[in-house]
Amino acid sequence: MPSRPAGARPGAKAPTLRGPFDPGGQPQLTIDNHLHISLFAWNVSSGLSASKAVLSDVERHRDFWKWPTASKLMRAVEEAGFDSQLQYGMWSGYGGDTGWNDAGLDFATAATASAAVTERIGIYSTIHVGYNISPLLIAKVFSDIDHISGGRLGVNVVAGQNAVDYAQFGLVGPPSQEIRYAIADEMTTALKLLWTSDEPVDFEGEYFQMYGARINPRATSRPRPLLICAAASDIGLDYATRQCDALFVTADDNTVDGYRKKAARIHGMAAEHGRQVRIAAMCYVVMDDTDAKALETVEWMRGQIDRGAIETWLTRSGHILNSEARTVSDEVVGDARVSSGATQDPYLGIGKEHYEGLGMGMGAYQLFGSYETVADQLIALYEAGVGQFALSFFDPQRGVQQMRDHVLPILRERGYNQIQV
Repeated sequence: MPSRPAGARPGAKAPTLRGPFDPGGQPQLTIDNHLHISLFAWNVSSGLSASKAVLSDVERHRDFWKWPTASKLMRAVEEAGFDSQLQYGMWSGYGGDTGWNDAGLDFATAATASAAVTERIGIYSTIHVGYNISPLLIAKVFSDIDHISGGRLGVNVVAGQNAVDYAQFGLVGPPSQEIRYAIADEMTTALKLLWTSDEPVDFEGEYFQMYGARINPRATSRPRPLLICAAASDIGLDYATRQCDALFVTADDNTVDGYRKKAARIHGMAAEHGRQVRIAAMCYVVMDDTDAKALETVEWMRGQIDRGAIETWLTRSGHILNSEARTVSDEVVGDARVSSGATQDPYLGIGKEHYEGLGMGMGAYQLFGSYETVADQLIALYEAGVGQFALSFFDPQRGVQQMRDHVLPILRERGYNQIQV
């Protein structure tokens, strides 16, 4: 462990290095009969759409992240009645013909600019914590954004596993899952201390050290900014239920009942630590006046999935696969079996359903259909225990307008979302 540096100002020793740790308690997480609606992944090219359909209108479907467009989108999100915007954290994209996620606005710039052009919606940003970035820097940047927004900040903590990104920061990675979440645990404790402490603090962790560290202004949110995490593994869920407030989850079978079971499990894990959490789901939305019209758009997009981008995503996510997955076609000639050639598996060895799910929403829960159908699905998930919905659209400008004019009015008619937060 490093020794205390000469010249460091006095600091109070951190009371703990790992969670659960909630100085001052947790932020408010729920409002009765209210579905928290977020616009997600608006800050990166193509969002969650890995389909060459985005090239049909590049400005609307791929490059909506550019600020002249995105600034108008943020105002529209607020006017429509959304609760928050949530940025997608990205250091390197996935290429392909569409340049999927290859360009976008960073976590600090996007959040600050969004705060400046809105007055009410939550400003939820995303930070990766494994790249040797000091908690002091992250705490200061986010505290200032919270100040600018008037206390509307939320922070999505990601324990990154992308080897390409580690290399960009000059690191060899990713480390083991245990280490990645241990880093996240220390980082989160340090952020909470810096956001809430009146006095300088000393923090002597395994991965981070600070001496006499203090930020001013401290976080404006009370008791502190909301913390979010997307976790699936037991290790990840253990960290998230000890330290975070909202958890993005997926159901193993991607059904409403699957979400109900997952929500019950996670609430139970949080309760063991004397904490509460809000269950959140990432959703990909294609909707129209009728189910048939929406599904027509879906089929058009599915037919143009960017295979190269999906292959890169799978490789970097560590999910698999021999990217040269092939299907060999044989024929019998006399008594011998002769190969007549090999063709690439169009689904990269993961199957049609998984492949299309990645292309149409990066594995998100798919909300495809009429406005009534989408409202029904949102309510069903809410009743199953999902409290927050991070919505991503093929056409975000149209999607926000459709939510404003059609889906949110249906929710209000049925007794939900009567107030805005």
